[in-house]
Amino acid sequence: MELTLPLDLFHWVIAFLPIAIIMLLMIAFRWGAVQAGPMGWLVAAAIGLTIFRASWEIIALESVKGTWTGVFILYIIWPAILIYEVTREANAFDPFRRAVERIAPNQLLQVLMFGWVFASFLQSITGFGVPVAVAAPLLVGIGIRPLYAVIIPLICHAWANTFGTLAVAWLALKAVTGMTGPLAATTALYAASFLWLLNFTAAITVCWIFGRGRGVREGLPAVIILSLIMGGLQLALSPWSDVLNAFTASTIALAVALFVLGRTPWYNKPSTIKTTIYVEESRRVVETGEKKKGEKAEMSGLTSFAPYFALIGVTFAVQLIPGLKSWAGAFKMGMPFPETITGYGFVTPALAAYHSFAILIHPGTFLVFAALFGYFYFRQRGYIGKGGWGRIIANTTIKTLPASLAIIALTAMSKVLGGIGATNVLAYGTAAATGVVYPMLAPFIGMLGAFMTGSNMASNILFGSFQQITAKVGGFNISPILGSQTAGAAAGNMIAPGNVLLGTTTAGIVGQEGEVLKTTLLVCFFVVTFIGIATLLTA
Repeated sequence: MELTLPLDLFHWVIAFLPIAIIMLLMIAFRWGAVQAGPMGWLVAAAIGLTIFRASWEIIALESVKGTWTGVFILYIIWPAILIYEVTREANAFDPFRRAVERIAPNQLLQVLMFGWVFASFLQSITGFGVPVAVAAPLLVGIGIRPLYAVIIPLICHAWANTFGTLAVAWLALKAVTGMTGPLAATTALYAASFLWLLNFTAAITVCWIFGRGRGVREGLPAVIILSLIMGGLQLALSPWSDVLNAFTASTIALAVALFVLGRTPWYNKPSTIKTTIYVEESRRVVETGEKKKGEKAEMSGLTSFAPYFALIGVTFAVQLIPGLKSWAGAFKMGMPFPETITGYGFVTPALAAYHSFAILIHPGTFLVFAALFGYFYFRQRGYIGKGGWGRIIANTTIKTLPASLAIIALTAMSKVLGGIGATNVLAYGTAAATGVVYPMLAPFIGMLGAFMTGSNMASNILFGSFQQITAKVGGFNISPILGSQTAGAAAGNMIAPGNVLLGTTTAGIVGQEGEVLKTTLLVCFFVVTFIGIATLLTA
């Protein structure tokens, strides 16, 4: 459909206004997403009614869509907190930490192992924010300060977004652009190359956070080895395998991190770097805390990780057992929505089942199963005493209620901006204004889509065909532009407000989203700028 929206500077600035206000409130004024989210929705609704010629009906329908999308996300947040609280109630984090120290006595390797490699592994099989929701409390559990426990998996899981979750984002890009054969294979190579840059940069950033220059020097051998496995193997497999390349690469890297690197001369002893990312007081509390009534004296490292083993097991079973995923995926939930059209003629098509998701194969269901398994497993062995379930539910509710409002507001805002045409104005206006340097902006458009939707897949669906058409009209090489679209969208996941809030909620620091964004924004823009330069040189 031909775009009928105005692409002048005024409308572009107005379209960007809700995003700018949210960023300003969260970073400059240190508002939490709980306060900034509703303000962003109000501004989006106001510009829709006054500038973009949308009716109250459109605003209401798009807000309901956003609410439904928020429910999808909250079904990850609540179970993620639940599994953390089950583990905490069983006092399982201390034996887990001791087991990790035996495998990898070097603290920097521990952080890389869980914040980078394990988060990437989770992204390869689940996605939808699960890597952040699971890795952040795990890092808190081994003594990492909550702020860093959120920042680290946010920046480290992003590289696996395109080919992770069994490549749903990549398959969506192929579907909307019609890529097949050599074009798809070449685009996959570009995308994997750009994502490798993101992978390496994220790991180096973690080393810098851990110990500045000394941290980079100490972590460099592990980063080179693991990045060669993750980024390099994904690059090698990308033209041949859509679905399993990120999974294969991250699985091998996890095995190497767990069973090989900790035995090398580089990492077979504790780090001598004086890092500030640990909360030593919290670690001493865990180590010397009183045992709960009925609790056994000792818990093995394998036992302490039982809920997470259950999570990995059920995910593998559903994703890889032939026929099981298709059977379980037949039970879907969705909401119908009518077609809407603004005064500018911008049409949002009717949907029979918007954001239809299969409840039995939703990541939240996997987390619920793992949490319940962990509870009964720990309870049977005496690690959770009387009244434990009540405490678990109470703590879960206290931690998740504030975040729920913010998630709903942010997703509603993103849908309103999409429904009134503001998101399209931002993308098309940027392309029209940049001309020959458009390829450098291509990953930023992908990043914008992920920021707005919280999804690499949604960004590819929203802007994939637009990037393809713009590349053709401008006479550019299509493959690097489409590759940078999905790589930029992958990077955008580290700054998407919903993902940031997911991390702050599971780490127990709701309200500090602005502090998180100060770091993730810097990393994201650095990487996307380099991807843009590479795209400009190759397109």
